[in-house]
Amino acid sequence: MNRILRNAALILCNTALLASLAACSKPADTAAPAADASAPKPSLQDLQNPKAVQQAVASTLPQGDKATPLTSYRKIDSGHQVMFLYYGMSSLPVPYEDVAQIYSAEYSRTSDGFQRKDILKALQPRIDQEIERAKAGRYVILESRDGALLERYNFEKKTFTIKDMTSNDRYTYFHDNSQYTLGQSNATDFANLPVPDETKARAIEGYLSKYAQLRMEVYGFAQDADPSSRRVKLQVMKVRLYSPSNELLAEI
Repeated sequence: MNRILRNAALILCNTALLASLAACSKPADTAAPAADASAPKPSLQDLQNPKAVQQAVASTLPQGDKATPLTSYRKIDSGHQVMFLYYGMSSLPVPYEDVAQIYSAEYSRTSDGFQRKDILKALQPRIDQEIERAKAGRYVILESRDGALLERYNFEKKTFTIKDMTSNDRYTYFHDNSQYTLGQSNATDFANLPVPDETKARAIEGYLSKYAQLRMEVYGFAQDADPSSRRVKLQVMKVRLYSPSNELLAEI
């Protein structure tokens, strides 16, 4: 992650430097084009702005293809899947003993060194296979069911706020393997679920008032693996909200 932060810093610095050089190198007899008031003016001071740095970091990461069909996304409902995706995204060597300790109950139960060596030898090809499969499946779905997924309806904005999308610092883990987690680089872009149709808004509000189990699907693209926290960073591509009877209520 330090490498990415350094790259972000270089991007901001280089952009500011190029902008400065361009302003200084115009010929005296050439009229300068009108400045675009809406265009951001890069500055070295941006390095002191956490939001600017975060945006610069996000810009250096691979970007998902919005044209990817939703049927190509695979569901993640286990921490083991997150672990394999993490090592599929990471350039670090796979710590097979650590993975086996978490992944195999048989390996973790025995203290016999020879048995552990034999089990690890048998597990290693399967671990490699799972990592390669995860590496090839970077488009993923996270599903959650809850009666309190959303804030109440905002009549002015005609939106429902998705509670788990109000910060890019939140993360998801699974109880079977909580050592590896999933984060989101652009969650706040999807924080407000638009529902301009009053009939649908009334229906959703009714479910919320009854604490009915709504279902939400978050479609994401795996961008990066952070070794400082064993976290896979996802770019959110789409969010869908379903009723308790699996009727699509809204999406963004």
